[in-house]
Amino acid sequence: MRRMKQYLSASLAAIMLAGTLAGCGGNGNQQTTKTETNTNSNSSTGTTANQTNAEPVTIKFLHKGPKPDGWDAVYEKYLEETKDTLNIELDITWIEHADYKEKLNLEITSGSEWDLVFDAPWVQLRNLAPEGYYADLSGYFNNPSEYPGLAKAFSTETMESNIWFDSMCYIPLYEVYGNGLPTIWYRKDWAKEWGIGTDGNLNSYDDMEQYWQAALDSGKIPYATTQARGFFQQLSIRGEVIEGPNGNSSEAGIQLFSSAGLSIWTYIENNELKAYAVEGQGDEAFADFPEGWQYDFPAERFETFARWQEAGYIDPDSLSCNDAETPFANGLAASFVGTLDDYVKVTAYEDTLGEDAVGFFIYVDSIREKEAGAIPVDYSGNNGLAVPANSPNIEATMRFLDWLFGSQEAHDLFQLGIEGKDFEYGDGNTYTTLTNYSADFGGYGWTWNPNYALISTAYDDEALEYRKYEYDASTFSSMPVLGFHFDTTDIDLSTAVAQCTAVTDMIKIVKLHGIKTDGNGVTYETMKDMLKANTDMALENGGQVVVDALIAQLREFLASK
Repeated sequence: MRRMKQYLSASLAAIMLAGTLAGCGGNGNQQTTKTETNTNSNSSTGTTANQTNAEPVTIKFLHKGPKPDGWDAVYEKYLEETKDTLNIELDITWIEHADYKEKLNLEITSGSEWDLVFDAPWVQLRNLAPEGYYADLSGYFNNPSEYPGLAKAFSTETMESNIWFDSMCYIPLYEVYGNGLPTIWYRKDWAKEWGIGTDGNLNSYDDMEQYWQAALDSGKIPYATTQARGFFQQLSIRGEVIEGPNGNSSEAGIQLFSSAGLSIWTYIENNELKAYAVEGQGDEAFADFPEGWQYDFPAERFETFARWQEAGYIDPDSLSCNDAETPFANGLAASFVGTLDDYVKVTAYEDTLGEDAVGFFIYVDSIREKEAGAIPVDYSGNNGLAVPANSPNIEATMRFLDWLFGSQEAHDLFQLGIEGKDFEYGDGNTYTTLTNYSADFGGYGWTWNPNYALISTAYDDEALEYRKYEYDASTFSSMPVLGFHFDTTDIDLSTAVAQCTAVTDMIKIVKLHGIKTDGNGVTYETMKDMLKANTDMALENGGQVVVDALIAQLREFLASK
């Protein structure tokens, strides 16, 4: 029976605003910003968000990302505004992106005292949370009388969807549910010159392929890549949801859970697991899925990737590309993949390429058509904050966060900088940047929150309409299962994960590039043949243990609801 969309409740609607989750790369050494103070633990009970310390309290923050230009002035402004209220000072250690994951693990597991850290499922959260390294913060949320700022910015539903291993230890950071509107950026002036689309506007994958072929014929690179991502998540929504002839997979009660490089697709109806299969196992593994989905549907997109690869559409050096810069800079690239969040950066190339030289194609049909409920989400944060359990300043840290998320002005001071110097407000929910402070700061690592997300005035015309669509609560729908997180900390299970991952890594990258040769140098006739061989091998080498454990935990989780 086809599952209907579950639209967001009214209590969630108020916190739906724009933005995406993002990650960053970088190299270099750590920096530390310290304020010499008399540190006070402030750990006694009874302290609330409305009380002020007689002596200043310093909270130590391990921050992902380098210290931004302009931070010192922002920090001085913060101290000036809060000296008679919070009286909380910040001791921030700024860690370069490339070093952060290892640094966080070392600091936390060694017992070093920190009051606030950045963490995420893709950093160390899955390893540290189940071991009890992070404090349970449930008493600070849904507590408007003592922590009104946190209650305002983080709804009960949001926090319950971000419980990790029975603990509300994770504070999600995002400006919108989902990972941004999926976009292919292309040279609109070339499309117009070659007579493709509507006055250069690409309207479908057919247009896209015609454009790529014309680019190839003109000696251009049809599809350039950044960071060796290949065709990335095209023909899907974030790689997690597949569009079908009668709606997307989430609408049918189908949800993806991933571990050890395996994509485990589940069919859930009335809160009961009806069937499951591993991507690449073949059509027969999906026989018990709902009508219209009884085949290895997630593997289909890789066959298309192979066809694009064989046609010569992708950069021949795509596997080795680690250039994070926009490929348009070299003057040869005809397109590349990203999100609408890249708008400001990409359209800046029109300063040299010419007016209206750049266009974007939203490559998910339902999102391109701005359909309601087009983006299924589980409300989990891809980035977040955690408070180490051994912190002596938990209450002071939460009072600081209550202040930070308590008003637009407080939030914007940290995320956007000083009004009139680093940014200025525009009409409605808009702002204009005056310096690079906000871009250097990286709000995803500290301040992102949908209550306070603003649209840059750099967005205009069609891009602005899509941005508004991304703000709209009706754009999102609920995935079948919310709040489930797979625990792999058991020693035997973690060993199985490592064994399985060693196998799935052999095709992890090449499959995204449409290449049918695995890491052992074996070439297959079709992508599905390669996926099947690798999946079978992975299941024999720890993968079946992983699948069995995940399904057992999922059944237990569903039974508890």
